[in-house]
Amino acid sequence: MATSGIAHAQVDPNSGIDFVRVGAVGNAAWAGDGTVGDRAVGRGSVGYEYSIGKFEVTTAQWAEFFNAAFDRPAGDALPHVVPPTYWGAAGTTPINSTNPNARRWTVPVGNEMTPVGNISWRMAAMYCNWLHNDKATNREAFLNGAYDASTFTFTPGGRFRDQQTRSPGARYWVPSWDEWLKAAHYDPNKANPDGTTGGWWKYGNGSDVPFVAGPPGVLVNGVPTTSNFNWDGTDFPTFSPLAVSLGAYGNVTSPWGLYDVSGATAEWTEECFFQPGDTFPHGREYDGGWWYDGGSIPDWIGSPGGTAFPSLSTFDLGFRIASNVPCPSVFVLGVIVVGMSSAHRRRTTTIGAGERLTAPA
Repeated sequence: MATSGIAHAQVDPNSGIDFVRVGAVGNAAWAGDGTVGDRAVGRGSVGYEYSIGKFEVTTAQWAEFFNAAFDRPAGDALPHVVPPTYWGAAGTTPINSTNPNARRWTVPVGNEMTPVGNISWRMAAMYCNWLHNDKATNREAFLNGAYDASTFTFTPGGRFRDQQTRSPGARYWVPSWDEWLKAAHYDPNKANPDGTTGGWWKYGNGSDVPFVAGPPGVLVNGVPTTSNFNWDGTDFPTFSPLAVSLGAYGNVTSPWGLYDVSGATAEWTEECFFQPGDTFPHGREYDGGWWYDGGSIPDWIGSPGGTAFPSLSTFDLGFRIASNVPCPSVFVLGVIVVGMSSAHRRRTTTIGAGERLTAPA
């Protein structure tokens, strides 16, 4: 099964991020397929154009950010930032070598596109601030702009007070769940039985057929793999999902041209999760498939990944960035996406409506 779409690709000279522009303003929301408990029903309609990264944040991008955040003068340490364990960078000598706590990283050739785990929502927000402030290295450039990091606190009951959505005028931000859903699953060129165009696909490969999990270039039951999720070295002993570069599965993308919607890390959104009666939320929504999730729920539009505290930075959490940056130079790509059949399992460490068993830090 195949479907085609139009992606407008752009490399933003300020951030260095390869964006696609998402149009189809005012698209219809996801109407569901009759599945009980589908929380995405009524969501995914976006009434404005926006840009979103073709890829999750890469090792090269995160190393630049972390060098600015960690290789700092003595006494100028930043809150909330914790170095990743799972990425492609290697430690090197800090420039601020007189500061015993300074740290710096380099990216070996070939590791530039390695995905990054261990990103908390708060770290993602501070990265957005840094880009919003043109990668300035003064302290305030990390702490305000798109999000006010002074709000990053918890209530005594384990809820959080973090600013819930981006500030007006933000240039870069963590995508809303509606923005994420649209970029991952909506196809403005989908042909409908009534002769109209525009509609939703269940999976982030531009089809209603699940991804095939496994290393790139491998056959599973005679079918080529299409996603870096839900496998590890016990399944394929000569491979590691942590070493698979972003974009390694050819032209397997969403209709807008997003790679690895299902695969590499789960992706943070701005969406806040409230329990009944809550004044403050206790989780942020993340979506998409990730390296190894060991559960049993297929990765389709109606099964969001789950929720977690914004301070959580486990190996499976990352994100792709959204922006209002217009195209400095635009070219049109015809994106042909082929979906292959496979079973996909979700992790079992979820409760309720996808809530993860976590505690505030």
